[in-house]
Amino acid sequence: MYPRYYALRRVNPYRGVMQVVDVGEAVAHSFDGLTWHLRADDGYGLVRPVGVWEEGAGLRLGQADQAADLIVALETRPALPFPIFDTWELWLLAHDSGEPLALLDAVRDDALRSEERDVQWHPFTLAYTGFQSTTLACEPKPSPDRHKEVLSRMVNHSARPHAVAQWFKRGQDGVGYGTGGVRVPAAWRNRVLPASAFPELLVQENWNNPLECSVIADYHAHLAPLLLQWPRLCETTRERLEALACETPQRVLRVHRLLPRVMNPARLNAALVAARLEQAQGLRDDDWI
Repeated sequence: MYPRYYALRRVNPYRGVMQVVDVGEAVAHSFDGLTWHLRADDGYGLVRPVGVWEEGAGLRLGQADQAADLIVALETRPALPFPIFDTWELWLLAHDSGEPLALLDAVRDDALRSEERDVQWHPFTLAYTGFQSTTLACEPKPSPDRHKEVLSRMVNHSARPHAVAQWFKRGQDGVGYGTGGVRVPAAWRNRVLPASAFPELLVQENWNNPLECSVIADYHAHLAPLLLQWPRLCETTRERLEALACETPQRVLRVHRLLPRVMNPARLNAALVAARLEQAQGLRDDDWI
């Protein structure tokens, strides 16, 4: 088969966009556009790791004959980033309005959709303790997990007491065509929502309480380098995220090959230079997603 090149978002919790090279019986994926992890069918119906390929260095681990077609596809791949194929989105719905509140899942194929699942929204993995909200920083009794817990409770509470999650097929124009999901009322199963009804990022940013708005803004700011990988962002949002991302140079360095657009190339280049200088001095930003 001809190689397929596409990207998939890793959500709930969100951990960036995965680039994929698919040749059928073998697949390579990368989270930075530099290091690619190779997996292939072992002949018994199981897909197993077979090597690591690195841009500019070639195959670093494994044997070339285990994924020869995949290596050729990597060496001749088109420019990054690849188009995002996960156009089926599962959204947690706000209890009061029934509109999309937070992104729970994103898949590329209708057959991959599931209507039997937990509809709890997770901002981060359970073990992650790196999120600190400046809005909540003055609260008493600080703890590594405190801000993450407040964020999670705030969003999930807005969908209760009986959380509803609905699948939407999103078009290139952002319009969402609703189908089934979890506890979706019959009247909503074939509804069509305009692009404006969906949060541009991971969670709805317009809340009645200013403190809640600020906490969500802090959350998106924390993920700014990873959110910049999304192609469908308005210029205002992309400019805001890019400015925030450049405040954490090493995080930008990890994903800069996967940015579909740069608003201020000089600013980004300055951040990349700063990141390399920090690393040369032994400074590491390892406490991140």
